[in-house]
Amino acid sequence: MTSRKDQLWELISNHPMPADATGRSFAEQLMAEHRIKRETAGTAIEEYRKFLYLCATRDDRNVPSKAVDLVWHQHMQHSRDYWDGLCAKIGKPIHHSPGGEGTAHLEDYKATVEAYRLKFGTPPRGIWRQQTRAGSIGALLFTSLFLAYGLNMLSSGDAPPLFALAFTAIPLLAIAKILYGMTPGGEYSLTFEAGDPFADNDAGDCGSGDGGGCGD
Repeated sequence: MTSRKDQLWELISNHPMPADATGRSFAEQLMAEHRIKRETAGTAIEEYRKFLYLCATRDDRNVPSKAVDLVWHQHMQHSRDYWDGLCAKIGKPIHHSPGGEGTAHLEDYKATVEAYRLKFGTPPRGIWRQQTRAGSIGALLFTSLFLAYGLNMLSSGDAPPLFALAFTAIPLLAIAKILYGMTPGGEYSLTFEAGDPFADNDAGDCGSGDGGGCGD
């Protein structure tokens, strides 16, 4: 017998995403709005479906990545399809509530990712996770060049001490951040600031399935 959760996932995964008034598919709308490739749009839509499933089956706060949040915003513009179509199929409203910044929001995001992992496996990079390890290594090597230059200025005395010190300290902080981001604990650390949302350095607002505020 198919469980209720399996039925929910089938309903969510098979729900046709709405076209706009000009006939553009939902993926094409995302492509035009965010200047992304069709493959990226397709992946983002699939990850959005998975997030909605978590909202429908979890009582805790569910925090999407920024990329998933943008798909969510796009879908909610099609209000009839979102409320009368998808949410009606699910059997309860999935409200979009304001999120927040700081440690608590990040911990809720990580809990959402862990729930995702238990149901769907490891989240894909570029939507939920930070850049690839190869990208991190590249950034580490590039930043190390600036660090070496700053250390050289400090030792040679060719530049004002404060300038040389800043040129050394900033790369050191950047290197520390990159190294932390390569650890299991830092893999899902988010900045909650502006950036490339489909590179997934941001987290979005919260999703709750009971109509309450963020986290209810």
